[in-house]
Amino acid sequence: MLLPAALFAAQTRYARLGEFDGPVEVQLRAPDAWMGAERNLPLIEGTWLRTGTGGRVEVELDEGSAWRLGANSQASISDYARLSTGQRVTLLSLDRGVAYFTGQPEGKDSLVLSVPGAQVILTRGSRVRLEVEEAWSQIAVIEGMVRFSSPAAELDLREGQVTRVEPSNPARFFLYKEITPLESDRWSEGRDKAMASNASAAHVVERYGLVDLDGAGEWIQTEDAGTVWHPKMPAGWTPYQKGRWRWYDTLGYTWVSDDEWGWLPYHHGRWWQREKLGWVWVPAKNTVFKPGEVYWMRGARLAGWGPLAPGEEYHLPGADGAPPLQFLNANTTFAAWQTDLWTIDPAGFSQRPKEPLVAAAFVMALPSPALVASRLDVVRPELRAGNARVNPSIDGVTFVSQPATPVVVEMPPPPPPVVIVQNPPPDPTSVPAPPPPAVLVPYPVAVYTGIVFNAPEHPTYSTPPKPAASAGGSGTKHETPKPTPGPGQRKPETPPAGAPVRVEKHFHAGEREIAGEVVGDVTRNDFTKALKDLDKWTERYHESEYQDDRQYYYVVAHNGLAHPAKVLESAMPLVSKGAEARLDDPRQLILALYLAVLNSEKISGATQQQRTVARGAARGLLDSVPKYFTPENRPSGTSMEDWTKARTDLEATARGTLRGSGTR
Repeated sequence: MLLPAALFAAQTRYARLGEFDGPVEVQLRAPDAWMGAERNLPLIEGTWLRTGTGGRVEVELDEGSAWRLGANSQASISDYARLSTGQRVTLLSLDRGVAYFTGQPEGKDSLVLSVPGAQVILTRGSRVRLEVEEAWSQIAVIEGMVRFSSPAAELDLREGQVTRVEPSNPARFFLYKEITPLESDRWSEGRDKAMASNASAAHVVERYGLVDLDGAGEWIQTEDAGTVWHPKMPAGWTPYQKGRWRWYDTLGYTWVSDDEWGWLPYHHGRWWQREKLGWVWVPAKNTVFKPGEVYWMRGARLAGWGPLAPGEEYHLPGADGAPPLQFLNANTTFAAWQTDLWTIDPAGFSQRPKEPLVAAAFVMALPSPALVASRLDVVRPELRAGNARVNPSIDGVTFVSQPATPVVVEMPPPPPPVVIVQNPPPDPTSVPAPPPPAVLVPYPVAVYTGIVFNAPEHPTYSTPPKPAASAGGSGTKHETPKPTPGPGQRKPETPPAGAPVRVEKHFHAGEREIAGEVVGDVTRNDFTKALKDLDKWTERYHESEYQDDRQYYYVVAHNGLAHPAKVLESAMPLVSKGAEARLDDPRQLILALYLAVLNSEKISGATQQQRTVARGAARGLLDSVPKYFTPENRPSGTSMEDWTKARTDLEATARGTLRGSGTR
């Protein structure tokens, strides 16, 4: 059998084993022995990983997310597939130790993290920490929001919250409102920052393995191949020399490079030898993962290979005897060869032929290792994290009555009663515990979740009673709201001192209802529906006196869906208007400017326009904050120290953006 099974199957997903330290081991398939970690090793569905004392490892997934294990941990890439509908299904399971996850689902992708006794579903960009011990499992949301499920409850976990479950007692769980820092948090946070700031993302279609390219080479513009990447390697260097070929049933022999940056350049594009530049990498235009695009040679006891040129269709030499375009003895790497090899390693091979065309012949591929039937009987022990069932969401077919939660844990129904505990009940005989450590907030969080605003309240936009018909005639172009608060509604508050005076605005006939829909969507955190209703609002009432309020809700919705570029685009009109923006609540302007500044830091390779919006938002924030943060506006229950610190943090964020852009 010369060709791998990938030619007859759907496209398989591959993850990258990236940064690691200390003892780390990998088991790709159940019949395989545990092996030491190798940087750039492709990981497949079903891969298990484990770390020892002092060990840690990072796995990069193909959509750009990262899965990290701390010391003394074991985890599995339990499900990692692409359905025929295009939907990607990812289930990562932690059986013991500590793990971190940073990422977000794209479109209707299913992204689930599982621990013994519970799981979380990611519906937006989030950072999560998982901990598993013998008697309990714990999930902490460092940033963002996730959907938590256990036999006892199902709820949204928000930033700064922690849940703790006990698999032996599934009828209860604990909910804490602060995160206890761990020593490994700094490592994961540092990796997040490194992966968020890369310039290579502007030149490739893939979203993983990018950071290593920035420091190891440079991007060059060429006339015939467009933008190419040139590695900083010594003269005489040739690709596909340092590393080894490992057999994968779905790909065939697949190259695992020893070069730290050797992921994308060997699996997503081809190498090209230029007269003055040497070897350059030409990125692929699609996301298909390749084992390594080379020509093959085979002799009695050796095998050889070398890089194919961009656009070259590899065929065996015909009657004219024409070899591959880049075939030279210097470009061909050789290794010892015998049948049924699972790994082909050129290291230490000293029998390099002086005449390769005499010692070996070109072949389309090397024969696969023989299938050992006993490998099919090998099974692994079941994961403590349990099993999950995936329900794909298909437009026009699947019933969706609320935001999709496509993965459900199959667990027995909990015995009554269900007990939700805010904090563990104190033991009257024990010594009082010391105060809990400070909340870990490694990244700045939106100020509206804390003491600064206590969330700007959304207007109800409820329809007022119709006024009695006057003698002057029937019908008016606009509806004029009568802000009389009903039961449970807030009375109109006095504008904060120094804030812009609110201008009376009027709805078009029928506009109030759709505005109320948008507010309801945002209040429920249903940002996907909010965008649809906002677009409907814009289409029907483009010229609206509430267009600034509408633009504000665009900013909030895109921020909720982790669309940083869209946040800046939506904030642009508000940034340009500044204090002249006609908003229902003057605090909304501060929030819109803050979100624009915050999201600008998440865009790698920002355009000139995006940088301009970010600078304008930062300057607007510096202008607006002093007008709002006065002693008169301080909420009751908030200390002056906290009130002053909130103002200082906002101003520091704005000044940091201006310093980063070289603007004062």
